[in-house]
Amino acid sequence: MEDDHTEDLLMIDTGDPRWQELIDFDARLYRKKQLRLLTPEARVLLRLMIGGPLRVNEAMEVAATSYKGFYAVLERLKRAGLVSLTKDEKDHRARNLTIER
Repeated sequence: MEDDHTEDLLMIDTGDPRWQELIDFDARLYRKKQLRLLTPEARVLLRLMIGGPLRVNEAMEVAATSYKGFYAVLERLKRAGLVSLTKDEKDHRARNLTIER
């Protein structure tokens, strides 16, 4: 029987440089050929797993979607229980996107 624990699902070796290489390859491929290897959800999740929390505006840049498209991505990730929004401790107007553990 398959276990559906998010913490197990999101376990990657964040010290492995190949994850960042994958993100970088996706960005280069887009710059050169306007093609994406990774979905917006994958780009956001990988960036969160490698680098930790992101401000919403930073996550929007990582997702590389429109404003409306980003909020659809965010809703899918939240509905799946993969991410959550928290108040930024330094700027209470801002929100940070974090991995849900």
